[in-house]
Amino acid sequence: MKFWLENMVLWYREGGTRELTFKNNAVNVITGDSLTGKTAILQVFDYCFFASHSKLPENTINENVAWYGVRFHINDKLYTIARTSLAKGKATDGYYFSASGEIPESPEAKYDEATLKAIIEPEFGIDRNVTIPFGGKTLKLGSKISLRYFLLFNTISEDIITSSTVFFDKQEQPRYAEALPRVFDLACGIERLSNLLARDEQNRLEGELRRLSRQANRLSTGETDFQSNRVTLIRRAKELGLLSPDTPDIEAADALQQIATKPPEIGSTELTSSRQSELRSDLALRYRVVRNLRLLRKEYDEYRKMLGAVEDSLRPVAFLRSNLNELVQTSIFDDLLKVMEVDLGRIKKDVRTRVPIDTNIGDLIAGYQAQIDKLRDELDLLPADADALGNEREKLLFVGELRAKLEIYGIEDGKGDLSGINERIAELEKQLAETAVADNLTEREMFLKLLEEIILEYIKMAGPALGNYRDYLPVFDYKSKTLHLRKPRTSFTENVGSSSNHMLLHLFLFLALQESFKIQQSPFVPPILFIDQPSRPYWGDGEKKKEKLDNSDEEKMRKAFEIMDAFIGRMATLHKEECQLIVFEHVPPSTWDGLQNVHLVERFTDGNALIKLSE
Repeated sequence: MKFWLENMVLWYREGGTRELTFKNNAVNVITGDSLTGKTAILQVFDYCFFASHSKLPENTINENVAWYGVRFHINDKLYTIARTSLAKGKATDGYYFSASGEIPESPEAKYDEATLKAIIEPEFGIDRNVTIPFGGKTLKLGSKISLRYFLLFNTISEDIITSSTVFFDKQEQPRYAEALPRVFDLACGIERLSNLLARDEQNRLEGELRRLSRQANRLSTGETDFQSNRVTLIRRAKELGLLSPDTPDIEAADALQQIATKPPEIGSTELTSSRQSELRSDLALRYRVVRNLRLLRKEYDEYRKMLGAVEDSLRPVAFLRSNLNELVQTSIFDDLLKVMEVDLGRIKKDVRTRVPIDTNIGDLIAGYQAQIDKLRDELDLLPADADALGNEREKLLFVGELRAKLEIYGIEDGKGDLSGINERIAELEKQLAETAVADNLTEREMFLKLLEEIILEYIKMAGPALGNYRDYLPVFDYKSKTLHLRKPRTSFTENVGSSSNHMLLHLFLFLALQESFKIQQSPFVPPILFIDQPSRPYWGDGEKKKEKLDNSDEEKMRKAFEIMDAFIGRMATLHKEECQLIVFEHVPPSTWDGLQNVHLVERFTDGNALIKLSE
């Protein structure tokens, strides 16, 4: 896959644009002061490539930007994608696209995300066959892989660059945490697309084969079981009167199927039993209603008594009002008396407006009691012939049991063509034998050796910058997707100290991954890498933040740039390939003096920044 970013464009809300230009096959550096928008460049790239949410800051940047855009080369094509700015911190779905790389004066939203993805994903080697190989809580087995999962290999963000435990971005999000182990083999060329398709076909054939094998086994054993139970079933059918006692066994076998497919009519005793059940159910319901109505009447009586008691407690209010001249009144006496009068008025009004539900409840109880009496009279008229009812129930149970056995054994309605199923099984076994699926264990082991071999070369380049670990050997933990160091002639990895070393480990891993993608000819990961402030370990934070780097720290940063510069040279000379690094920094250009593959994009100092509204 070929890919490089040529321009990043911001369209201001008040008119005009801000444009950055990058070089291919180079280490592109944007350096300068804090709070000038360097990190936002990575967020703009991520947002334009279909991010569902973004960390682009509202203050200064998003509040002044109407559109974000990128102009990039991909597989000998030149495209421009622009996206409308965030709305109240949320991603928007307005897209502009140019298949010729045109940068318009004012973009127009003529594309939706689904349409644009259908154009871009094939350039990433993604089609309907590139699917999730195994499911998880968030990602479903067989669902299409998003191109954004492969962008996990293109960023070393400020969130992870000094982490000792996390080497890939967005692992705090369940979707991406599940995606990384599911796309890693595909991205690294361990799993080939042809093998992925063959494995899908193998899984499909094996699933159908298991289903048919179970069915064939059930039919085979079922015929034997049915024949052994046939005598018992015939005898039971005759006992229940479903078969004539004189029916020969040969005819009885066919008669059993007739009974199962067309059961005898239910007799009147069964109807009687059903009506008795309905009547008992109706009686139980009405008994519950009467009980609840009586409880309601009791609680309503208690409520009326409580209101009367409260009204009695407020009756002295009228006496007080009529004898005001005889009372010693305080400053709040009149207010208190008015409040009590209002409360008394409300209680009287409430009592007057209440519907006397005790009368209504009595009527309801009487009505339900009449229904109960009527239902009991009807129930008393029905016969209580338990033997007759039991016989009808036995017949129905037998018919149900017979039908279930015939269906299970595959005998009913001509089901269960055992010979046809066996022919299909033989056909599937032949197809399965012809489906060649490669074992990835060997390919995985070889890839890890390749990756660690390349990382070791970068470790040797770093030399003294790694301190005590300069002679250690790399160990990539495939399960956790993390890089560790092992002391020579030992069988375990050590905990590596210092955020400076953690930064270098991230750098080694991602540069080595980009090299290995080219060696493996992986079509999915674009050859671009964003690195957000590799000097972070040396500046410090908060009150300990430095104004300038110490000499030893400057030497380590110089070594980091030398490694990145060497990486660009290795890609060109060893692999005949191009790759683009985009680095955000604070260090001055003197840090990389003399390095031929390092290109200064802009310095965000002396008022220069990503957003330059003064222009």
